[in-house]
Amino acid sequence: MALLIGGLVLFIGIHILPTFAGARAALAAKLGENGYKLLFSVISVAGLVLIVIGYGQAPRDQVFEPSHTARVFLPAAMAVAFVLVAVANVPGRIRRVMRHPMMTGILIWAVLHLLANGDLASNILFGTFALWSVFAILSVEHRGKRPGGMGSLRLDLAGVAVGLLLYAVVLTYHNELFGVPPL
Repeated sequence: MALLIGGLVLFIGIHILPTFAGARAALAAKLGENGYKLLFSVISVAGLVLIVIGYGQAPRDQVFEPSHTARVFLPAAMAVAFVLVAVANVPGRIRRVMRHPMMTGILIWAVLHLLANGDLASNILFGTFALWSVFAILSVEHRGKRPGGMGSLRLDLAGVAVGLLLYAVVLTYHNELFGVPPL
């Protein structure tokens, strides 16, 4: 469980750092913008690796009965979540109108997986990601950041296609990747 929690601290911690403009600016000034981005990436990847290993090794003590309803909605909701994460990375209309598609996609993923599993490791993993996504949305709103421009419908369609393609790959290989059949 320690690896899972350590990985979450690293991954979420480095992602919370930019909400403190002074700390981020000081670190970027010390390391240079590219140095800051490299450090951010290395810590993010290290956190993800520890999360995956830690979650895989964590005991599966049940905290509550998994929700059958969440399991029914999970496949369709994950398609939506993957699309939202993909369109967050293109300057399209969906990103401009929705404002927080990546964090919304992560929130959908986290909440439904939390409800569909019910074990302690899942509560820690998915609960942490759910709380972080809510924090990130509120933080961006508080700072008043808004995507500009009209956005491109063509880029939206490309984002939707990429999201659905990634979803299909993860759905197909979910059992091999995570040790759990998705359906």
